[in-house]
Amino acid sequence: MAEGHAASLDLPSSDGSLVHVPITGARVTVLDAFGPTCAPCKESVPALVAKQSALETNGAKLVLVAVLADGESTDDAKKALASWGVKSPFLIDRGGALGRELGVKTLPATLVLDSEGHVVWTAAPGASVDSVVAATAPSS
Repeated sequence: MAEGHAASLDLPSSDGSLVHVPITGARVTVLDAFGPTCAPCKESVPALVAKQSALETNGAKLVLVAVLADGESTDDAKKALASWGVKSPFLIDRGGALGRELGVKTLPATLVLDSEGHVVWTAAPGASVDSVVAATAPSS
């Protein structure tokens, strides 16, 4: 990804609409990429969803993105989230858009984008949800 490159993605949502990322009107967008068969995602996604109100207090919008491998369906992602206790809508990346636009290579992946789509923070593997919330705090 080129320095200064701003990501601009339009991804289908689980309800069939097209959603632009970064989210319009959000100070920052937290993208949390998961896969239906990703074992660490089973822990990280519900933990982050549980912090949604703290993220919103910081002006952040949490967006879950199902990164689907060949043979995986939107239903697989819905079933995985349901089995993890998550009822949130999500976006679908079926063609590797997160990899091309944002350099996402492994799952789970959590990124914070500013309002223009620049990556301002990337979670280290195993980062705590509190570190994600802290990364969205407005700088004074």
